[in-house]
Amino acid sequence: MTSREPSSSAAHTLSQKPLPPRYTSIRDILEESLPVGKFVNVIGIVKDRRLPMQTGSADWKSSLTIYDKSIEGEPERGLRINIFRPENEMPQPDCGDVVVVIFAKVQFFRGEVSLLTHFKTVIHVYSANKIPKPPSSAQEALQPPQRSRDRPPEAKEHEYVSWLYYSIDKNAVPEAPEFNVLVEQSRNTKGKFRTLDCVGEGMFCDVIVNVVRDPFDQMDKSTMWVSDYTENEAFHKFSWDGKETSEGRDGDPYGYTKKHTAPSSWHGPYGKRSMQVTLFGIHSEFVTKEVKAGSWVRLRNLHVKYGHSGNNLEGYLREDRTAFNHGLQVDILSVSGPENIDPRLKDAIRRKRDYESAVKKQKKSFAANEAGKRKAEDQGQQNSKSRRKAERAQKCKMVEEREKEREQERLEKLGLNDLIKCENNHQPVWDIPSIAEPIPWKTTVDGQEVILTLPFSCVKYRANVRVVDFRPNKLEKFATWRKTKEYDVLSDAGSDSDSESKSDEDRGTLDGDADKKIWEWRFALQLEEADPKHKGEGDKIWVVVDNNEAQLLLNLDASDLRAKPKDLNTLRNQLFYLWGNLEECKQRELQTRLKDKTRVEAQQPPDSSPPRPPSRRQVQGDKNKEDAVSSKPFTCCIRQYGVKVSEEDPRKADAGEGKRWERVFGMFGTKISS
Repeated sequence: MTSREPSSSAAHTLSQKPLPPRYTSIRDILEESLPVGKFVNVIGIVKDRRLPMQTGSADWKSSLTIYDKSIEGEPERGLRINIFRPENEMPQPDCGDVVVVIFAKVQFFRGEVSLLTHFKTVIHVYSANKIPKPPSSAQEALQPPQRSRDRPPEAKEHEYVSWLYYSIDKNAVPEAPEFNVLVEQSRNTKGKFRTLDCVGEGMFCDVIVNVVRDPFDQMDKSTMWVSDYTENEAFHKFSWDGKETSEGRDGDPYGYTKKHTAPSSWHGPYGKRSMQVTLFGIHSEFVTKEVKAGSWVRLRNLHVKYGHSGNNLEGYLREDRTAFNHGLQVDILSVSGPENIDPRLKDAIRRKRDYESAVKKQKKSFAANEAGKRKAEDQGQQNSKSRRKAERAQKCKMVEEREKEREQERLEKLGLNDLIKCENNHQPVWDIPSIAEPIPWKTTVDGQEVILTLPFSCVKYRANVRVVDFRPNKLEKFATWRKTKEYDVLSDAGSDSDSESKSDEDRGTLDGDADKKIWEWRFALQLEEADPKHKGEGDKIWVVVDNNEAQLLLNLDASDLRAKPKDLNTLRNQLFYLWGNLEECKQRELQTRLKDKTRVEAQQPPDSSPPRPPSRRQVQGDKNKEDAVSSKPFTCCIRQYGVKVSEEDPRKADAGEGKRWERVFGMFGTKISS
């Protein structure tokens, strides 16, 4: 049983002791200070262990999770060590034991950094209840090695083990009974597999399923529909047109005879064969980027329960942020190479084949019945109820067509720029004043209904706009740079905060190590409502264009625009399609302001008027004509989100201490197709 002594306060009385030579702190590994593939040595306290499981080869697989002084203040963190060895060579430490791991490889697997053993990897275990207090050596607590060829630890390692055990905070280590329960639960991993017809309320299980609809990204989560082609009475029932049916007819297990129209959004499988799965955290990010309709995936530790409506079972896959984090729990399964395919996947593929074969047969039978009905209708056998239904449908169709014609006429009057394309053409168009207006939220406080104004909402829109201003004021500043880091090989690499904080002068071409810079787009556009009937107060908003969206918009990669005039000219030509002569007008305005400022500072009088102009009205008109912006409106996609900014007033700090939320708009999914 793990000793909880000494306390954290007593631990601080022990002087700090550096790691033995050639050892690495766990924080450096978790924060990716070391490259993937590097071999390292670590020392840590055991906080989790998984029992060995048999693999397809002679080796078995187990894992340990450890922590050290570098992360003791973060009990949710730990370093997983994946061990592949014969079963009789597996280490089996208890909670709180100290392990010394020599020559293990750093890897990035399933969204997390971990260590992977090599055949040369050495693992030593020190029993917690036998470790003496420092400065005594911990050699007497060292368990016999699992392999006779493993070299024993040296004196410095024994001394460090004693110091580490009595100086570290052990609040992250579970009690022995809890630890043993978790270890035993790991034995039942394979027993968690279920087909969808066997899942029920409250289950945590592993499933192998076919993704039948592209994942839908909802910012903080994503959803997808899956099936393994078994039926579950608690699932949503889909008919051929994608609508729910309460009851099917005998001999119609796929719901075809209930509705007589082709499917619009749901393409099967029909009946009660599909379940919606909601994913969070790294699972959501992974499926949004990597998974699409048709993929076969394995979902591990899927939580099945009734959804918010309480009518149907749904699946939920949340990110485990505990100390026993299992990382990414979504695996994409390959269907190539029959000898390597999981037998359970083969069974699911076989069920899909049988289902599709039955569907084809029923479609043929249904088509023959429909042909007979149409023939009877052509012969005048349509009853009065069917006629009224057809007349109503015809009237609705005519109304819809008139609405489409009016909308098309309105768009033609706006004269939208057909060189600017955007996504989601099926979505409605919002006017800028409506987008800029904060969204109220109704809630109940002490039994009374209260309307609150949210700091921001995560919403996406389509809008008809024109560009009336931009920032920075010079196109040369539309691209900025940051330093190259080894993290740039990672999929989630971001900009370096130190580089971002540099001034434009610091980012100039005279800075050394130009080959170590990464250039990125960063600018903002002020958009104005294009429809005259929505003009007025609040008809302009600023939108941010980040690096990825700017690459899509411009079809250009960022570069040093000061040093590459050819790239600058290409950018200027592209933006001309977007905003017309806006840049020329803005530069004239800036030059006029600079000239006036210089004149005022020099205490000079304004320029004299030209002698005897033809007329005051004509001069003013010519000036306005020269400064007028000429550009065509276009359709774009806008998203609203929130960012944290500094806030000195505690009453306004609604995003944590010294921080508040600020609403921001960004452009996305828009492209100049010049």
